Amino acid sequence: MQEQLDSNRLKQDLRNVVNDVEKILDDMSETAGEQVGELKSRAGRQLRDVSARLGEVERNASVRMRAAGQRTQEYVQQHPWAVIGGASAMAFLLGMLSRTRH
Repeated sequence: MQEQLDSNRLKQDLRNVVNDVEKILDDMSETAGEQVGELKSRAGRQLRDVSARLGEVERNASVRMRAAGQRTQEYVQQHPWAVIGGASAMAFLLGMLSRTRH
């Protein structure tokens, strides 16, 4: 659930950055001199913020994936016959479903 919230928040952040950059570009065409530097600085800050947020989401996803892999490995080590039985059942079902009828 948290991953979905992070993903939605990141998407919204990216939309906001795109909108802000478009506005900044529009403002840049109407201004000159010092104001252009300020607008460029603002755009740079927005892009750095989103980049940092994207890195944070990536790190969180990586940690969760490693934890899920570790839990899976532990389950397989503790219940090898259940895993073998489940895999066999799935292979049998897939074989039955893929069989052609004449």
